[in-house]
Amino acid sequence: MSRALSRRVVIVTGATRGIGRATAVRLAADGARVVATGRDAIAGEETVRLIDEADGSCVFASHDVTVEADWERVMDIAKDLGGLYGLVNNAGMFMIRPIADTTEEDFDAMVAVNVEGAFLGIKHAFRAFETDKRAGVIVNVSSLMGLVGFAEATAYCATKGAITGMTRAAALDGAAMDPKVRVNTLHPGVIWTEMITSQFGDSDALAAAFAADTPLRMVGRPEHMADAVAFLISDESSFMTGAELTVDGGRGAD
Repeated sequence: MSRALSRRVVIVTGATRGIGRATAVRLAADGARVVATGRDAIAGEETVRLIDEADGSCVFASHDVTVEADWERVMDIAKDLGGLYGLVNNAGMFMIRPIADTTEEDFDAMVAVNVEGAFLGIKHAFRAFETDKRAGVIVNVSSLMGLVGFAEATAYCATKGAITGMTRAAALDGAAMDPKVRVNTLHPGVIWTEMITSQFGDSDALAAAFAADTPLRMVGRPEHMADAVAFLISDESSFMTGAELTVDGGRGAD
């Protein structure tokens, strides 16, 4: 086990599967005390089990990122563990649908989870850092689709673009604080998770097609994103804030 994040408390939202679970496991392996959050308690406890088996430190907290009272409770848990050091705003909602078929309810639900959820996380993390007089780090998980357009994904692209802009503004606020708070954005490309397979299907042929359409000729895995988050959370990225780290196998360069 690495000690890069030894005993530092990090909240990871959406940690019940996919990128969030892989990130929680990786950060715990780096020594962090992880608060894994999500709406699926059974899946959350599985995340805890995986970390416990690797001799890491993790607690699960049931958490709806659109509910401010839930954020207050999760921040209290982090304080009880020693005080917040990092937040990974990973929880998100994904949908591919033609704009003409996207309802107002669809759009509002996506904004609530992807944008308001991230905003509330930033807000309450800033409060915690300010109250405790400690430096901190926030990583907001956006998407390659927060930088470029994608057919039949107007609502999703809108919300991920909002996260990109919100991160830049929050980074300026964090840089003015004493101690400093760093805020960066991670932009995953196509990552093989339930978020993808639920929309497009789960087959070797589909994975091969995604790989063929990626310059590195491979499919992104949650662990690739976990590695990137671990870098952004660690002191190794200490001169980075307001930055956009794209990890997409080269898709955005095509």
